[in-house]
Amino acid sequence: MNAKLFLMVGCMAGIVSACMHEKSDDKSDILQTVRGLMLEADSLMQSDSLFWNKPIDKLHPRVCIHDSLIRQKLDSALALCPDKQTYLLKYRYLFQSWHLEEVLDLLREMDVRMSDSMSSELLHLKAMLEDYRGDTLTARKDFLRADSAYTIKIQQVAQDSLMYGFARIEKALNLSLMQNDFRPLREEIAFYERVHSSSINGIEQWKQISDKATYYRKMFE
Repeated sequence: MNAKLFLMVGCMAGIVSACMHEKSDDKSDILQTVRGLMLEADSLMQSDSLFWNKPIDKLHPRVCIHDSLIRQKLDSALALCPDKQTYLLKYRYLFQSWHLEEVLDLLREMDVRMSDSMSSELLHLKAMLEDYRGDTLTARKDFLRADSAYTIKIQQVAQDSLMYGFARIEKALNLSLMQNDFRPLREEIAFYERVHSSSINGIEQWKQISDKATYYRKMFE
């Protein structure tokens, strides 16, 4: 290699290295900013103890006193870095506020931008909200995706008898809603109670449900 070509290659390598280092620094700065915004938003949520520590009131949902500022920080964080942690923090806030329309919009956005991060529980909730809002076709697709995700979850927790039992009940509920037939849920609850010789606290009310319309009224109204 002659001297001129050697210098050209050396200069190009230096430029590439500098660009990569600059991009790495930029990414680190962005992540640091995002973490700061998330911590600030979470701190504002926690500071309103009446909002955060009281059970959700579906009939009289409470608005956090820092609502607009929290939303601004969460939206800024998502604009900079739409990752799972940021989405979940906003999801947690919207659900506590009982803004179900916004929760569904957020889950739709999350599903488009990072579908691999959708857990069985999030897919199940999205399916329910889609179904409750009348989009039965999308709901069925999401119920099927949730069913597959629950199958994986059951395999992952197979060594923990309690978690295994709960995961099977979650999967049965998902199937019952998809089919609008609650026999799978009742059978799974009965199986859990036989295995553990005990009942799950508050489960009795779910044994009486025979259709998804009744379930949705209990959940969302």
